[in-house]
Amino acid sequence: MKSPAMLLPPLLAVLAGCAQTTPGWDERFGDSVRQARAQQTIDPAAGQRAAALAGLDGKASVGVMRALGISYGYSLREPAPPAPVITLVPGAPGGQ
Repeated sequence: MKSPAMLLPPLLAVLAGCAQTTPGWDERFGDSVRQARAQQTIDPAAGQRAAALAGLDGKASVGVMRALGISYGYSLREPAPPAPVITLVPGAPGGQ
C-alpha cells in the first residue's frame, strides 16, 4: 500500500500546473500591437464622417486603367493557346 508521503509529489505537480505563472505578461498582452496600430492611423475619426472622396469616379478610373493597359500593350496581346497534350498509354491504340 502506498504511503501518503508517496502521493504528495504527484499531487503537488498536478497543483503546480494550475498555478498562474505570468500575471504581469497577460495583463499587457497585445498592448504593443494596439499602440503600433494607433501610431499608424492617420485619421482615427475618418469613418465617422461622410466626407466627399477626392479622386475619380468608377467610370473615369476604368477609362484610365484601359488607357494604361493599351499604352503598355497588355490589352492588345491575345492569350497563348493551350499547348497540346499527348498522352501515351501502354496497350491503347497508338501507344507502345
